[in-house]
Amino acid sequence: MNSSSLQKASLQSLSQLVAVLRTIEAEHFHTPLPVLSGGTIGRHVRHLVEFYQCLFGGLVTGTVDYDARTRNQMLEEEQALAAAALEYLMKRIGEVGSDQPLLLCTSYAPGEKVTIPTTLYRELVYNLEHCIHHQATIRIGLGAIPNPVPLPDSFGVAPSTLQYQQAHVHRDVSAAGQ
Repeated sequence: MNSSSLQKASLQSLSQLVAVLRTIEAEHFHTPLPVLSGGTIGRHVRHLVEFYQCLFGGLVTGTVDYDARTRNQMLEEEQALAAAALEYLMKRIGEVGSDQPLLLCTSYAPGEKVTIPTTLYRELVYNLEHCIHHQATIRIGLGAIPNPVPLPDSFGVAPSTLQYQQAHVHRDVSAAGQ
């Protein structure tokens, strides 16, 4: 995947999320849902916004640390603020130029930090996959509310899954015609 196709896929995914945020009622954004173990749509949106923010912050320092995100409660509660944050991130993604080396700092045990080499493009791929994963969870949450908003078929579905489904539908339709 080259930079422009990565950017295009990222922008498409985030723009779908912004469209959903503009469609759902405010109470559905911040109300805990049993199907999400008491989590909210807003919490999932905040989480993925902050991952992208960590990545872009890491471009300044040279180190990306997703564990150090701010956990801004306002992003969970104010869907207009979350949508604006996503639009700003889309602008930043659109401005990405060449790849660059970064360090990824993480911790899987208290007091133990691990630092490994990575790149901007690799972390953009990670964030896109992470976004799609949270969109799938958001889809589940939205399906549990009364009168759920219609979602694009591709919302929360990995591009490889969509390609597989399209290839098999085409093959199944061709086989049925024989």
